[in-house]
Amino acid sequence: MTQVQYDDNVLTIDGESMALEYEITQVMEADGIILVVLYPPEGEQHDGRNVIAFDTNGTRLWRSERPEDATSHCFGELYKEGEEVIGWSWNSNEYKIDLETGELENLGYGGK
Repeated sequence: MTQVQYDDNVLTIDGESMALEYEITQVMEADGIILVVLYPPEGEQHDGRNVIAFDTNGTRLWRSERPEDATSHCFGELYKEGEEVIGWSWNSNEYKIDLETGELENLGYGGK
């Protein structure tokens, strides 16, 4: 099993560490893919694509699409629903995340 740890903006996969551009707020492994949720500081310029996928060797696979066409609509958290990974965005919608590509399918209002 892959050992994954994080502290502030440093992600460590099986003893290999890498610094990411923002604080890490969540890490989840699904189907051999490590998903990382970043938290860009409020007011800072960023592209809103705050979920990054890595393989178990630490190779970056993709960066998620933006939930909507506004950088304020980043992902707040991820969770599993059956075999699927769902992301909740600050726009209160939930999105199914394609683990191979990072493409999003809007599932509608998530209610938080």
